[in-house]
Amino acid sequence: MVLCHLTIDYFDTSRVFGTITLTVNTFSMPAFIFISGLFSKHSIYSDKPPIKKSLQFLVVCFYIKVLNYFVNIIFGVKVAFDIFSVKDVARYMFAMSAWYLIAWAVRKFDVKYVLTLSVVIGCFAGYMSGDTDFLCIMRIVSFFLFFYAGCVLDRESVESVTAKKGAHIFSVVFLILYVVIFAVYFYDIEWLQPMLYCRSKYSALDKYSERGRLFRLCYYLLNACIIFSLISLCPRKEFKISKYGGRTLQIYTYHRPFWYIMENVGLFDLIHSVGGGVGMDCNCHCRLTCCTALPEVLGGAVKLSYEPKGAKIK
Repeated sequence: MVLCHLTIDYFDTSRVFGTITLTVNTFSMPAFIFISGLFSKHSIYSDKPPIKKSLQFLVVCFYIKVLNYFVNIIFGVKVAFDIFSVKDVARYMFAMSAWYLIAWAVRKFDVKYVLTLSVVIGCFAGYMSGDTDFLCIMRIVSFFLFFYAGCVLDRESVESVTAKKGAHIFSVVFLILYVVIFAVYFYDIEWLQPMLYCRSKYSALDKYSERGRLFRLCYYLLNACIIFSLISLCPRKEFKISKYGGRTLQIYTYHRPFWYIMENVGLFDLIHSVGGGVGMDCNCHCRLTCCTALPEVLGGAVKLSYEPKGAKIK
């Protein structure tokens, strides 16, 4: 995810980085959201509504917005602070707050009806009018399917099915084909980039706007296969670096402010001026990811807000 915030800058100038951006951005948010749903069952299926959990996500959302705002204005960068228009990295926290409450509200309805309705609404959400960033409405509606799917699927069943040999073979073949096709046909499909964030209206597709709902349906089906494949190929045992997987929210929260600082002090301009190029940029972003995962002090601010059972931030 952090690397894609770099590669997006080279989307139009490099086929390699454009392919990386397109392939990763296609599944990154749906996969994050699906896994979040898997870890939310305790709150979703409780008798009491998850008000506290929802408010905690709102607190983190506001914290991220304030942090990013002050990091920019300290360097004299003019940015608007709008509480009701949620974008940038804070959008995920705001949407999580809403998904918890929505999933709890529909928990007693028939799963197949909720899933079907989620797909239909998500496919037609691109035709909405008005500001799609207002209360993060477009993303909440379009991505809810993945969160709800994570809520209703049994984790043990998911692990059992994806651990089979046939699933491994399918996953390897599918992911290879997925990357190869995106690389070969990159210039033919790069115009789909705005649709990957589920933020833009279908009008962004110009002459293909009427087919937007079909593209969104294909997007859902493609991500179902990608998420299945990634889970299938994910190692079942714990490694030394596994503990950092519980700090993804920490990385998510702090990498952007540090990125703004590096950008505003002219670090990236300096790198380019001395001929550092893309490789040095990648090096900086990878180091940034590692740094935001390591310091314990950074995790304290977000720890209280999101500790999925069995995956605590340590």
